[in-house]
Amino acid sequence: MRCVPAVTRTAAALLLVSLAAVGCSNATQGGTGETPDADRPKAKSPTSGAPQAVVSDETRAYFDCLKDNGLTLETTDGGELRVEKGTNSDAKTIAAEKKCVDLRPAPTVSALPKDQLAKARELSACIREKGIKNYPDPDKNGNVQLSAELAKSLKANPDFPKAEQECQPDSSDGDTVVGG
Repeated sequence: MRCVPAVTRTAAALLLVSLAAVGCSNATQGGTGETPDADRPKAKSPTSGAPQAVVSDETRAYFDCLKDNGLTLETTDGGELRVEKGTNSDAKTIAAEKKCVDLRPAPTVSALPKDQLAKARELSACIREKGIKNYPDPDKNGNVQLSAELAKSLKANPDFPKAEQECQPDSSDGDTVVGG
């Protein structure tokens, strides 16, 4: 398993959430927060029996703004809102996003899947077994939080790269960043 810096994972998650936000949409008329039923994108009846998504008021306001700024919207089979694919130009989408940026819901980062979190914990345990006794376990998102002092000591510890290599043989490309 390759150790990816928390900053990289966070940036990737934010990018994905931003892209998902552009792809999930609905809109109101006149900024009132209410969308007339005739203007609401119609949900297709789910064929998979999947539960319908619950759209928060914050999310609805964002997509209402996108619609008010000229984007065509749709509702997925699962009830999620999104910008209709293939109907909006890039320029139109960028312009609408700029006007609605203050309404964009804050991204949420979900916890790492249990199997991946277990692997991350195994890696931390292995590194400790190899002599790096104070190496911490990852948090629920798979991030290993290193204090500045610990990061500095790991950089100076000649046993750390060896322990990491033995515990994570596929990280031989030197891609792991410690404390920075």
